[in-house]
Amino acid sequence: MGMHFKIRIFSMKPSFKRQLAIFLSVTLFSVFLLPGTASAAAPGAPTGLTAVSGNKQVVLSWTAPASTGGGGGISDYIIEYSPDAGTTYYQFIDSVSNATSITVTGLTNTWTYTFRVYAKNAGDLGPASAVATAIPALVHTPADLALYSACPTGVIPASSFTDITTNYSASVDCIKYYGITKGTTDTTYSPNDSVTRWQMALFLTRMASTAGTVLPDGSAQGFSDISNYSNEIKTAINQLKQLGITIGKTATTYAPADNVTREEMALFINRLLLKAKVGPGGNEEFVTGTSGVKEIKSNDTDSNFTDLTGGLTFESINAIAKLWNLGVTDSQSVPEYEPTKNMTRKAMAIFMANALAHTNARPAGLVIQASAYRVPGSPAIYFSVTHRDSNLNPISGSYVDTFKYTVSGLTTSARFDANGFCKDTILTSIGNIKCTLDAADPKTDVNGNLAIFFESIPTLSTQEIYAWTSTPTTSYDNDIHATGVTMVSVVTYSG
Repeated sequence: MGMHFKIRIFSMKPSFKRQLAIFLSVTLFSVFLLPGTASAAAPGAPTGLTAVSGNKQVVLSWTAPASTGGGGGISDYIIEYSPDAGTTYYQFIDSVSNATSITVTGLTNTWTYTFRVYAKNAGDLGPASAVATAIPALVHTPADLALYSACPTGVIPASSFTDITTNYSASVDCIKYYGITKGTTDTTYSPNDSVTRWQMALFLTRMASTAGTVLPDGSAQGFSDISNYSNEIKTAINQLKQLGITIGKTATTYAPADNVTREEMALFINRLLLKAKVGPGGNEEFVTGTSGVKEIKSNDTDSNFTDLTGGLTFESINAIAKLWNLGVTDSQSVPEYEPTKNMTRKAMAIFMANALAHTNARPAGLVIQASAYRVPGSPAIYFSVTHRDSNLNPISGSYVDTFKYTVSGLTTSARFDANGFCKDTILTSIGNIKCTLDAADPKTDVNGNLAIFFESIPTLSTQEIYAWTSTPTTSYDNDIHATGVTMVSVVTYSG
C-alpha cells in the first residue's frame, strides 16, 4: 500500500464559528477520506443510520458494514455533519472507536443537521452511509402528569366498537364508559373522522358534567347560525359559551359545521379543566399568585413541539404546552403538534381520557389505584381509593379498611386461611386492626375519595394492596367480601 500518512487541516468558518477539522488519509497512491471510489480493500458503507435529537446534541446509531474489507476489521468510524443540507460537511472530532453509536455534541438547537458516517479499517476508508437528519432541541419532560387514571386498566369494560385498535382503544372505551360518546353507530366509532364544532359541543358538555362541572342553563348566547340544529346541540353550544369554554368564531357566530382544529381542541380542553373539580392525583395550581383558590392546570409552558409558531395566538401556544405538561395530548414524544390539522375522533378520545385523569371522574364501586405498578428499588408508592355509586356519583363517609400481602413462593404462605379469614396479610400504613373494618379506619371525603396514602415496597418483591368497605365493626371474610374488594399489585425489581 505504500507509506501511510494522516494530515489534519484546521480552519475557521466565521459564519458558523466552528472549528473545521478535516482528516486526510494519504498514501503514495491515493487519498482515502475524500469522497470517491473506495479501493478494493476498503470496508463497505455503514447502514441504518439513525439520528435522535437532544439538547445541543444528536445521538447517532448505525449498523456496521457487511464487508470490512482488508486491514483486519473496522478500526474507526468517521462522523460528518452538515448544517446546510449537505452543501458543506464538517467532521466531528472524536476518539478512535469501532463502536456503532456516538453522541455528536456542540450543535445549535433548532438547526437542521445532516449526518453521514464512514467506516475505516487499518488502511482504507469506505464510502459514506446514507444520510440522516435531526434538529437538536432542549428535551423537556412533562412536569404535571396525573398520578391516577379516570379509567384504570381492568376496571373499565370494553366498548362494543369494532373499528378501533388496541393502541387507543382504552381511551375510546373510557369516554364511552362515561357517556361522552355514543359512537357513530352502536358498533362503530369512526376514529379517523374529523370532529365538527357542533359535535364537539356535545362531547365537551358531557365531559364537563363527568368532570364535576355544574352546567349552566344553556340559554341563548347570541349565536345566529345554530337555529337549524337540535335543542340538545343548541343547549350544548350555549353552555360552552356560558362556561367560557368557547367564545365563538365571532361574537354572533359559532360555525357549527366547521371542523375543530387541534389548536381549537387545546383551547377547549384547557378552558374546561379550569372549571372542573380536581380528583386524586390531579394537578392543580393557584388561580393567581401563591395562595387562594386552585384550578386544574399546569404553570409550565415548556414542551418539545417545534411547530408552535406562525399564526398561533399566545393563548393557543400556552394551552398546547400546558396540556402537554399535564399529559393531555396524543403526541407526547413527537416534535410536531400540527395545530392547524383537524382533530380526529381518535385523537379527541385520547385527549379527553387523559384530561379526565386530573378530574374527580372515577369508575363505579370501590377502586384502588397505585402511582406506579412496576418500579426499581424500594420506593414509596402512593395509593388512591375512590368510591362511586352506579351513577358515578361520589359516595362520602365510606369506611375503608386496607391490608397488604407480600407474594411468597413458600407453600405455607397464604393470603387467607381455609375459612376465608386473613392469614399472612399485614397492616398498611393507614390500617388500624388487621383485616377488620372499625370506626378508627379512614373514611371517604365529600368527593368520595380516601386521602392518598403511601407504602414502602421492599425491593425484588411483589406486594398486593387490598381495600374494602363495610360497616364497623366487620372482619374481612374472603368468602363473603371478595366480590367487593379491590386490589392492586406492585412489583419492584433491582435497579
